[in-house]
Amino acid sequence: MNEWMSLSPLGPMVLQAGLKFLYEQATAALKRKLEPRADAPQAPVHLPPVFHDDSGPLSYHLDKVEALEEPLRKLSQVTSKWASGAVPVNPGNTELMMATAALRLAMEHVFQRRLTFKGEQRSHDGVLGQPLALVGELLNDVLALKPLGLGQGGGPNISLINLRIL
Repeated sequence: MNEWMSLSPLGPMVLQAGLKFLYEQATAALKRKLEPRADAPQAPVHLPPVFHDDSGPLSYHLDKVEALEEPLRKLSQVTSKWASGAVPVNPGNTELMMATAALRLAMEHVFQRRLTFKGEQRSHDGVLGQPLALVGELLNDVLALKPLGLGQGGGPNISLINLRIL
C-alpha cells in the first residue's frame, strides 16, 4: 500500500508528534460523538508544526465520526503505545506505519481535509482521493499482525471492521 509507505522517510520525532496528534484527535472525536454539547463552544483545533497547515483550524464532522467509530476505536487501541511514548517510534516498524496511515486517513475523513506531514511526498488527490475503504484495508492488515490480539479468532476472510459511508 503506497499510503503508508509515504510516511517511511519521516524521522521518529516527527512521526511520534504527528501520531500523538492524530491519536488525541481520534479520541477527542469519539468523545464528542458520545457527549455532544451543542451549547458549549469548542476550541478550534490547530495542526502542530509537523504538518503543513495552509487552511486554518480544523473542524470535526460528527457524521463522519459515526461512519468510522469502530475503526477509530481499534486504531486508537493499536496506536496508543506509540502515541503515549510507552514504545519507541521506529519508522521501520510496519505495524506502526500502517496503523499511522490508517489513522491519518480516518482523521482526514473526519476533518474533511488532507493532513500531510512536512517533508512528506504525497499525491495531490482530493481530500478523499483514496477510497474510504482503504482505511478498512489498512486496519485489516494491521490487525492481521495481531499486535494486541484484536484480530484473533477470525479467519482471513472475516471482515474486522464495520464501515458505513455517509
